[in-house]
Amino acid sequence: MKKSALLAQLLSIAILAFAFGVAVYRAKVQPIAHDEAIIYNWYLDQGVYHLLFFDPSNHVLFTFPAKLTTRVFGVNEFALRMPTLFGTLVYLIATYLLCRRLFGDGLLLVLSMAMLALNPEIMDFMAAARGYMLGLACLMVTLCIMARVSELGTFDATAAQWTRDSGIAAVILALAVVANLTFITPVIALSFTFFALAFLGYPGKHQPAAQALRNFERYFVVPGMAVGLFILWPFAIQARPGQFSRGLHSTSDFLRDAFTSSFLYKWTGDIYSPSLGAVPPAPGSWQLRIEDLGVYVLLPLLFCFVLAGVACVFFADAEKKRQELAPCRLFGAAAIGSVAFIMLLGRVAKVDYPLSRFSLYLIPLFTISGLLFAREVAARFPRYHLVRILTVLIAIAVVTDYALSLNTRYFRYNAYDLISLDVYRAIANDAKSRSLPKARVGGTWWYEPEMNFFRRRYDADWLTPYDVVGRSFGWQDPNAMAPAEYDYFLFIPGNDPALADPRVRTIYHDDKTQLSIIAIARK
Repeated sequence: MKKSALLAQLLSIAILAFAFGVAVYRAKVQPIAHDEAIIYNWYLDQGVYHLLFFDPSNHVLFTFPAKLTTRVFGVNEFALRMPTLFGTLVYLIATYLLCRRLFGDGLLLVLSMAMLALNPEIMDFMAAARGYMLGLACLMVTLCIMARVSELGTFDATAAQWTRDSGIAAVILALAVVANLTFITPVIALSFTFFALAFLGYPGKHQPAAQALRNFERYFVVPGMAVGLFILWPFAIQARPGQFSRGLHSTSDFLRDAFTSSFLYKWTGDIYSPSLGAVPPAPGSWQLRIEDLGVYVLLPLLFCFVLAGVACVFFADAEKKRQELAPCRLFGAAAIGSVAFIMLLGRVAKVDYPLSRFSLYLIPLFTISGLLFAREVAARFPRYHLVRILTVLIAIAVVTDYALSLNTRYFRYNAYDLISLDVYRAIANDAKSRSLPKARVGGTWWYEPEMNFFRRRYDADWLTPYDVVGRSFGWQDPNAMAPAEYDYFLFIPGNDPALADPRVRTIYHDDKTQLSIIAIARK
């Protein structure tokens, strides 16, 4: 083995180990985040039957093993995040194997591995107790399988590798949807692409459509649907249309969120919720100009580049070249198909566009597609070294931006939870100083999940379950008391109780989120 190839492999493995180490560290030390606490409170902290309640936030492939890990290892952040860490490890290993297969043992292996392992949005979910990482892991494993079998040519029902790998890929894709329902988008795009490339074939080895469809149903659709429906049918029968309206209303908002979360992660407001201190980029600021450049120029250029690449490789004439270009066709068509499906749902069915965390799958699809097509352009014009240099420089710039955004303190989309543990400790310390046998706590909805998680995390029987008081999120606990009747009241400016009483004192205030805690002496 050449020294350069060995060095590329070692660097790629080092990136894998670093990303996983950071994920483990964050899973251990970061305070519980709002969405994570909701998952625990709604589905894990009660009877097993609560696991069967349907809601898009119930990421089934995550919640079931999380129930086991919190039962075995106790209620703590690390135990809750253990299933995610398993998904992270699978994702990173599958990414390494896929990139090595596609890009060999050179510089592109290192750059592709870095771009897929160090993306700040993906790194957030490498530790977060949600199902996104398990879904990405399933997607990457499936892409490894499809990349291998798509190079074999047209589907052959007499070949064990074809029938076996097609069924395995279908089952793992079904598990991606079980992990998170948003993965239905790349699953549909990949399924159509795989059918067109592997089952229909190409001129010279083109199978009759009827035969191709029968093989596709038997060896791909049936295994995947059987597993997916077997697991999801108790949840699917509970689904209602109103449960899925949790997205963005315009294409520009979708692109802006996607661009900002990956490329301006470090340089935009680190408080996700506008009602908790988020400040949008100021008019004329460099952040807003870069956002506009990404939304109206860079992301459309990337889409057009991949689209043009797909068109070119699909019209390649030589059979040998068609086999070599199989990964380009697979990844490019899946990336374009995923975006087309999102736009179709938004324009025709009026479905909200996904938030960046609902479309994490676009990151690996477009990253790999972009690198594959850039390499193909460089190969077709070998005298134009500028193409190679430009590709490498862009990849290095992206990796540098990702590296500068390294964060181990909070999850950007729930950044206000950086103070959640401080909030609990402020109340615990004050209640101890007052020798309260029972402390009644209520207030804004934003910290209700975290406080109830900490009650279980620290066996705080002295703290009553948190009451939501004031319609800070559209609802209020039916048995909520007046703010003055609590021992501790949490509020942001929107639900300030305006208590002017000698019994009231402020024990905590955060300037960024504008969260305040007041302690109210009992009469």
